[in-house]
Amino acid sequence: MTRPAVAGTLLWTILVCAAAVIVWRASYTTDLSGFLPRTPTATQRLLVDQLREGVASRLIIAAIAGADARTRARLSTALGQRLRAGSEFVSVNNGESSEIERQRRFLFDHRYLLSESVTPQRFTVGGLRSALGDTLDLLASPAGLLAKSLLPRDPTGEMVQIIGQLGSGGPARTIDGVWSSRDGQRALLVARTRAAGSDIDGQQRAVRAIQQAFSAALAELAPADRTGAALKMSGPGVFAVAARATIKNEVLRLSALSSVLIVLGLLAVYRSTAALILGLVPVASGALAGVACVALGFGVVHGITLGFGITLIG
Repeated sequence: MTRPAVAGTLLWTILVCAAAVIVWRASYTTDLSGFLPRTPTATQRLLVDQLREGVASRLIIAAIAGADARTRARLSTALGQRLRAGSEFVSVNNGESSEIERQRRFLFDHRYLLSESVTPQRFTVGGLRSALGDTLDLLASPAGLLAKSLLPRDPTGEMVQIIGQLGSGGPARTIDGVWSSRDGQRALLVARTRAAGSDIDGQQRAVRAIQQAFSAALAELAPADRTGAALKMSGPGVFAVAARATIKNEVLRLSALSSVLIVLGLLAVYRSTAALILGLVPVASGALAGVACVALGFGVVHGITLGFGITLIG
């Protein structure tokens, strides 16, 4: 091999190794909000914000099915305690009294922000007179005991207004101190993840944390009590994690199958292993260089871009 050939091969090897390191350390995303208009309307901006950071996109609903009601309640309590001790969730609610008391304190501390009755007119002379009059009327009603304890700290009755707002749908059903489905066959738990809805890796860690906590809680029970107990989950994060896993498996399977077919087809045409390798090297090098350039230029590689790019190169 001539000296220029050796130098070229050495340079190619160094570039390929550098590109491989960049590709290995690159960040990959599947966030489709990047394809929305660059100057979105207020409605589009609100939609994107809710998809990325909204409360609904962070919620995971866990249901414990099987076993008896007492066992399901024990598992729900143990699951809630383990999840609250971790760092993946902002809040975990399953109807336990201790958690309800914490929520009550939160609502009271933020009553002026949450009450629909708070308007600029609420704290005018006329508005305060009307609010205090309503509170005094409430003292004479069956709910007077509640209003009496809150009157010195909440004279305008904002906490009562919030309770009315939240109570319009009726109380959740509880069995053995934890939330239950309407038919009483599942214990329910609602967790809000710390990771944003668009952070699928964070959602995957949250889903795995719930699964591990349930397995640990189940292991603490007697073998006879574990029979039939099962965990089911739902929510945007759960769907996103499952969809990504399905897409990844399908892509790997189809890519491997197509690669084998292409290699066999080229081998049948070239009838030479050396020629086949020389034909595949530019394609693999081009794909590697393309991903590395995107990672260096934009800081992140989108999954759709990666799929289409490699397809076009092929």
